[in-house]
Amino acid sequence: MKVIRLLTDILLFVITILLMNTNITGHLIHEVLGIIIVILIVIHLIINRKWIVSITKNFKKTRNNIKFLYIVDILTFLFFLGTIIFGILISNQLFNFKTSGNAYLMFLHHIFGRLACLIMLVHLGLHLDIIISKITKNENIKNIIYIAYIIISTIFVLYLIYTLTSSNVWQSIV
Repeated sequence: MKVIRLLTDILLFVITILLMNTNITGHLIHEVLGIIIVILIVIHLIINRKWIVSITKNFKKTRNNIKFLYIVDILTFLFFLGTIIFGILISNQLFNFKTSGNAYLMFLHHIFGRLACLIMLVHLGLHLDIIISKITKNENIKNIIYIAYIIISTIFVLYLIYTLTSSNVWQSIV
């Protein structure tokens, strides 16, 4: 189960990065990866269902830091859900709805996608202690991992801004 959890989380992160720019994947692969990410999110939720159910049942008794983590997790899910719904509605390869070319839905898909990625970084950052504790006990290596996370996150945020500003989605709604 630990291998499945780790593989699922790594694939979620990598595919999320790939989904940020259709110039890298093309539209068909983008949509296929979108479907794959739906499956991975479901697997991720199933793997973590005991924690989700436990916190949901005992939310009032839960420590504030865990409540914050839980709320971030819910926001992560909701932003990804919005991204997925708008993505399906604008699909022009796997699905073909009347809304496929709707500029406002494309805009919402882009915005929700970027928000999902940003909140995912927060989600990952809040779980970083747990992840690092499984990798090493060495304080120097822990510090290096934290610094690497900050650098990678900063690059990722800059990439999100770049893909959003370089996208033609803005031209279609103006």
